[in-house]
Amino acid sequence: MFIYLFGFDERKGSSKGNRPIMPEQQLASKVWPEVAIVVLNWNGWRDTIECLESLQRITYPNYYIVLVDNDSNNDSVEQIKAWAMGKIPVKSKYFEYDQNSKPLQCIDFNEQELISSKSLLKNKKVSKLCCKKDFVLIRATQNWGFAGGNNLGIRYSLDYGADYIFLVNNDTVVLPNTLTQLMGQVIKKSTIGIIGPKICFYSNSERIWSAGGKLGFLRGTGYNFGMNTLDGDQYNGLVHSTFITGCCMLIKRELIKDIGMLDSLYFLYIEDVDFCWRAINKGWELAVYLDAVIYHKISSSLNHKTSSQAYFFSRNRKYFSIKHHSFLQRTAFNLFVFFSKVLKFILWAIMGHKDLIKATVQGYKDCQRGLMGNNVTEN
Repeated sequence: MFIYLFGFDERKGSSKGNRPIMPEQQLASKVWPEVAIVVLNWNGWRDTIECLESLQRITYPNYYIVLVDNDSNNDSVEQIKAWAMGKIPVKSKYFEYDQNSKPLQCIDFNEQELISSKSLLKNKKVSKLCCKKDFVLIRATQNWGFAGGNNLGIRYSLDYGADYIFLVNNDTVVLPNTLTQLMGQVIKKSTIGIIGPKICFYSNSERIWSAGGKLGFLRGTGYNFGMNTLDGDQYNGLVHSTFITGCCMLIKRELIKDIGMLDSLYFLYIEDVDFCWRAINKGWELAVYLDAVIYHKISSSLNHKTSSQAYFFSRNRKYFSIKHHSFLQRTAFNLFVFFSKVLKFILWAIMGHKDLIKATVQGYKDCQRGLMGNNVTEN
């Protein structure tokens, strides 16, 4: 089922490796474009191996997996490799673990190897990867955040000629038909540059977390449709949106070539808002296909540190305004932020959440001082 990988191209009737070309592979490669599935891990190996295990079950015939470890400060890499060898079984409410599917090959790179390599296609490590059940692991040299970490996987995948990039949060479970359903839609309508699935809560699969979204340009944020509502017949089919959450996006190669990758200066949060706005600004269509579903555990990497969320949202929304708003729009944005935060600060003070007030103010100040990316003020 794994049709071509890392330069292996049946469409031309040749292989850059030594694998034989099967007739059904030739047919499938003409119908189904190549998809690189990019998963980002940071200290969350338990979630990551469940996500990777779910990806072993997808029905799409032409994909490969790129896992980026964002310089985890625990034993994530070792644990993920142990899972690949079949030493750590995965418990999930959504599938049965199959010990017979192991071992898997994990082709391990560090970031410097990728940067220094003049030709990735000549790398001998890659020629050993011959099955969709195998995967590439890229170890980042530092924590580049959500945007920068995913960009490592995106850049790697584009260098290998992937037609689409499927960004998937590591704290998700992907259903077997999800990628096939999404690809079926973008193949039918070439003007769609980004498409996402319906996202339901992992803990309650009948309740929706996102069914598409709306980009709030003047407020510098995105809003998920259907949040916390029960799934039903009204949530199906193809729906056009102006915001697709970065939790799960299928992105066309040509769109990335047109607008660039994720802006790593955001580090965490609002990078998906920025990405969607740049796509819309260049005339691309965004959509969700609500018959395709994944389950999301929701921000488990932050471990519910709401002060971190307050900091990054405050800083990054200000950065979005500086980057995209006109003078009048920026003035309106600043006025809105001022009055809305005054009310919120009063509420937080009453509730004893002074940490949220401090984090919000600090995020705004850091943006003004140009402290973006992982350059945050130490409290």
